[in-house]
Amino acid sequence: MMGFLGEWFGALDLGSRRLRLKLVVSEGPRSVLYSIDQGNAAIPASQTKIDGDKIFITWPSITASYAGQLVGGVITGQFTQGGMLPLTFSRTQDAQAKPTPLTQAGLARLRTDAGAPAIAAMAMKLNGRRVAFVDGVRAVGQPAAATVRDKWHIGSCGKSITATLVARAAEAGLIGWNDTIGQTLGALVPGMRAEYRDVTYRHLLSHQSGLAANIDLVELIKYPRSSADARGDRLSYARAELARAPVGRKEAHFEYSNSGYVVVGAMLEARLGAPWETLVQGHVFAPLKMTSAGFGAPGAPGAFDQPVGHAPNAAGTLEPYLPGAPVNDNPAVLGPAGRVHVAFDDLLTYLSAHCSRSAFLRAESWQTLHTPPFGGGYAMGWERRGDIIWHNGSNTLWYCEMQADLARGIVAAAATNDGRVDVVTVAVGQALAGVTEAVA
Repeated sequence: MMGFLGEWFGALDLGSRRLRLKLVVSEGPRSVLYSIDQGNAAIPASQTKIDGDKIFITWPSITASYAGQLVGGVITGQFTQGGMLPLTFSRTQDAQAKPTPLTQAGLARLRTDAGAPAIAAMAMKLNGRRVAFVDGVRAVGQPAAATVRDKWHIGSCGKSITATLVARAAEAGLIGWNDTIGQTLGALVPGMRAEYRDVTYRHLLSHQSGLAANIDLVELIKYPRSSADARGDRLSYARAELARAPVGRKEAHFEYSNSGYVVVGAMLEARLGAPWETLVQGHVFAPLKMTSAGFGAPGAPGAFDQPVGHAPNAAGTLEPYLPGAPVNDNPAVLGPAGRVHVAFDDLLTYLSAHCSRSAFLRAESWQTLHTPPFGGGYAMGWERRGDIIWHNGSNTLWYCEMQADLARGIVAAAATNDGRVDVVTVAVGQALAGVTEAVA
């Protein structure tokens, strides 16, 4: 037991971020964990077992456990919290460790280890260097290689685009940040529950509205995968969700809600008289010259001219879901919550506008978008991580992460055409962190 006593330091590599940990083992044996980057509060273990050179610890309060082996003055093992991650503890605190700058060979290793068809990553320092890497194929079973000019589905990363559209409309005087659902949709949704009538854009965009995460799946699949005009579907969706009891009290309960963003879309459509897609094209994509941006799965049916989303089939083998197929994206009704595809050059243009807080919006609008309105870590379509604004997204066939480092003036994105989020998250996150360091 004596070899385990004292302070130990380690870090969980979550891909796009690294959580530093301190473990204190004392007689008993007892142990306490500290997450240095998450408030550094003490997390006592309910059980600490030491058997020779092996240690096993459980923390019910965070639903986590650790199993490790002490060899050569280092504890090497696995940390389990939902999934399993390698975690090594040593006696030295490495507070300055940084991700390794990404290279083409490094990206190839990440893709191969994850078993993804393709991974792409791109970063740019404002007014400085830009790098781009891609490895793999557009579709399993097809020879076409993915390229740095390809379009990638960004899933819920598109939520910040919807929030940016709200900011543009507010600056134009077409809506107000504090417009309520009751004011905007009251006449169109007579069955709306009273709890939602004074919910505003601020509540909806920061997931503090009380709305549930999603509509029931059996109802969602009734909506068409594509639509020339989804306004009626979004209003129907809003009616269904606004008739359901809240899952929490507004401003006091965070519930990551795709439904909240669909309601935002319905509100914008009711007030501005055009589909969300048209509004995004006119107020965001066109002014920023994002010519590659569009909606749904990228590419022409049967052409393999763009990456194709993948998911495991019944046998566990990755299967491509082709453009034009009955299933290749979420239903069109979910557009405001995340149904955008875009080439990384254009995505970095969008991220650069946020990072530099360009003249595309007024300073107060950027501040509103980047600040959690009711506390916590989620702003308007962005997760706030200190000086970094970040988001990820998946439609179960793709996975994407993007961020803007406001302090260092660096924007970056990484994505894969593989929807196995539990498998590819670390690889994509490491690609994002690595490509950011490549231009730092």
